[in-house]
Amino acid sequence: MATPRVSSIARPVWRSFRSEFLHRAAQHVRAGGFSAVFYASGDIKVLLPRRRDGSLTEMALWALLSIDVRRWGRARSGAARGLAAVRVKKHHREIIREWCERDAEEPEPTRVMELDCFACGACCRDNRVVLEKPDLSRWRAKRPELLQRSYLRRSNGTVLLRLVKGACVHLEEGNRCAIYRLRPGNCREFPVAAEPCLAARLETLGIVD
Repeated sequence: MATPRVSSIARPVWRSFRSEFLHRAAQHVRAGGFSAVFYASGDIKVLLPRRRDGSLTEMALWALLSIDVRRWGRARSGAARGLAAVRVKKHHREIIREWCERDAEEPEPTRVMELDCFACGACCRDNRVVLEKPDLSRWRAKRPELLQRSYLRRSNGTVLLRLVKGACVHLEEGNRCAIYRLRPGNCREFPVAAEPCLAARLETLGIVD
């Protein structure tokens, strides 16, 4: 697994606002949450926090990656000035609505979650873990047998971890990783409690967080 057994994480709570309440949407983001602003035209714009250097927070970045967004703008005036602002593509609007509905009963802008990864293992199932050159080099030097076809698969020239009956070949009983200290970089970076994690838990375990 990519984390210690239990992680205590404060994740942002999604909240929806009509466009006339933009100031409330901005306040929610500045308090730690994520906002979806709904316009009469049907458009949806999400407002997300930025760090002092202008970059997105990790949770915000992974939320955008979950809807295939890799570029974002910045609100330059008004109540949302300085926040990251992204207009959601039409085919991703339903996802944003689902996130807001999931969090509708959360009372605060953030929610502290206690996640026991050994009781879950959702991120290790039905996944697509890309192995980068540093991963392969590290294995070649320390565990060359991990480069055998029984552990790897290829897709359009990309090297991936092999799945066995829908689970990572290295996933052991108790949702433990057999190569934890040598796990790929993408496993190390998998964001606990961010949208990809919550989506994996829903798809694999049926858990709505």
